[in-house]
Amino acid sequence: MYFAHGGEHGPEVLEGDRRYTSPIVYGRSPSANVIDPRNEGRGHSQPAFEVAHLAAGGRILKRRERSLTHGIVRIFSEPSPNREPVCTGCGTCLGGCAFLREHGSPLEIRDMLETNPDEAFRLAFLCSLCSLCTAICPEGDDPAAFFLSLRQEAVAGGKADLASYSTLLSYEARGVSRRYTWSHLPDGCDTVFFPGCGLSGTRHEKTHRTWEYLKEKFPATGLVLDCCTKPSHDLGRQEAFEGAFGEMRGWLVEQGVRRVVVACPNCYKVFSQYGEGLETVSVYELMADDPLLTPSTLSGPHIIHDPCPVRFEEGLQKAVKGLALRSGAAVVDSARGGRLTLCCGEGGGVGAVCARYSDAWLDRIHKRGKGDAILTYCSGCASRMGKNGETRHILDLFFNEDGESCRVARSPMTYVNRLRLKQRVKKMPEPAVTRERNIPMGRSGKGGLVVKLLILLVLIGAGVGLKFSGLTASLSPEGVRQWVEGFGVAGPVVFIALYCIAPCLLLPASPLTLASGLLFGPAMGLAYTMVGATGAATLSFLISRYLAGDWVRRKIAGTGLARLDQKVAEEGWKVVAFTRLVPVFPFFLLNYALGLTRVRLSHYVVTTFLGIFPATLAFILFSSSLLDLLQGRITAPFVGGLLLLGAVGTIPFLVKRFWKKAP
Repeated sequence: MYFAHGGEHGPEVLEGDRRYTSPIVYGRSPSANVIDPRNEGRGHSQPAFEVAHLAAGGRILKRRERSLTHGIVRIFSEPSPNREPVCTGCGTCLGGCAFLREHGSPLEIRDMLETNPDEAFRLAFLCSLCSLCTAICPEGDDPAAFFLSLRQEAVAGGKADLASYSTLLSYEARGVSRRYTWSHLPDGCDTVFFPGCGLSGTRHEKTHRTWEYLKEKFPATGLVLDCCTKPSHDLGRQEAFEGAFGEMRGWLVEQGVRRVVVACPNCYKVFSQYGEGLETVSVYELMADDPLLTPSTLSGPHIIHDPCPVRFEEGLQKAVKGLALRSGAAVVDSARGGRLTLCCGEGGGVGAVCARYSDAWLDRIHKRGKGDAILTYCSGCASRMGKNGETRHILDLFFNEDGESCRVARSPMTYVNRLRLKQRVKKMPEPAVTRERNIPMGRSGKGGLVVKLLILLVLIGAGVGLKFSGLTASLSPEGVRQWVEGFGVAGPVVFIALYCIAPCLLLPASPLTLASGLLFGPAMGLAYTMVGATGAATLSFLISRYLAGDWVRRKIAGTGLARLDQKVAEEGWKVVAFTRLVPVFPFFLLNYALGLTRVRLSHYVVTTFLGIFPATLAFILFSSSLLDLLQGRITAPFVGGLLLLGAVGTIPFLVKRFWKKAP
């Protein structure tokens, strides 16, 4: 039997546990069976948010007035001050979660901390952090916050192996890298559009059109292509998350930004919880307030899937529902919508460690959908659910030209699209404050530590090997020449390899440079030396950056050294050029020191090559003519090398003079 009642957006029809909302009423709607809107549980107990809504006099609760059970209203987005839950073990949450059903209630896992804490920490990473348990807990508890705190404690105590999340963390690291980030803040900007990583990659053209639409409403709206770093947050990497997100938030506030318009539900939750000084608004709420905004036409029943990060955001859910109804589709509300929505399976990174739990969520969504098409407003949910059925993002319906359908990309094209969007924005002629940022998120987990230890062992082993080979005892131009000549035709390869390794082991490079002229002559000696010296500088730079770069960032965060490091990142090639042309520090020490800064690798390599070329050429010309000089012949290479050495020797004085005159 069908029942209907007047909904906010039009007639609503119930069929079993599903409710249709459409301009057209499906089935019979006997007035005698009008359903009380205060009791729409459809077989479930009365949702707590409805109790709170009625208690509040019917008004829509604000974002940070989250309601739980029995009419209790509390701040949802702020984590529980107490790690231990107040769970009574009633079992209410077990039926809706495969993880809890298999491993027990939050109370049982809490008790496990006393008997087997390592297992409790491991189990915390099997929770999707979707907060469905929080929504239905009769005690008003927040088990999701409890499991998140366990993750944080495991990471802080070095008890979490995050190697399984390498793909997810690499995705996040690219999102905050110089290659993919770009902020564009026009004059007078107090509002920015933050589309998030997923939307920018899967729908880069739609992202740009949405920004253009926002600029019609708020002319000085900027665009921030960046990552909110929620993966690190959900994996318990609190220090990494706070460093990355806090830096971005602080910069936006410093630039005068007061409002962030987000399109991603995960970004919405992060900015709402941690974006102090910034008002967080969903783009869908702004679109819903525009009565002139018309979507493409849809037909047939569609289920709206509310992403779990915004399960308590009633206003946002209603805004998306209103936008969907404008398309003419029959919107189906199942019992698992709104605050009772199901996770798509991507929450908490569970798929990386237990695909079975992740797939279980997805199967439940499609079974409850009964074959109906799905509308959602999370690009991650759309991509994941779209593999098993027809799924659209709500933005796919808007900002389309006549007859145009939205093109959705998948990895690896998503990375290409993000770069295309960035380049498109960079070419805009309007005056604006712009920046790229590069936040080293580091490699967490035991795997990264093992790799670093292996690198140190290899370096130590190479040093010991050279020591016992006798080469270090006779590290002179003549000794190097005799040693390399012993390899015959393979001599050039051996020489280059030796040149790449020796400075990494803190051995002087000048004997190698002088020996190359004796071994190979001026032309080939110069070529081999430049390849070896540049390779040595690059290898030392990368070793230093990988082994200690993240540690240095954490130590200098928030200090004057951090600002100096940022300056080096912006004009790093000048620093490299100065240090190469003015050889104050030894070559091998300088390589390692520059690796601890944020100078770009490409700038470092090119500037190093150009900076060491004059001195290298002088040494090669001079050394290649030493045998002739010993025989009493003064050759052109000797004279040229001598003059060039003199010229190179004046560079420090010229640089100092220029430096003093510089404003």
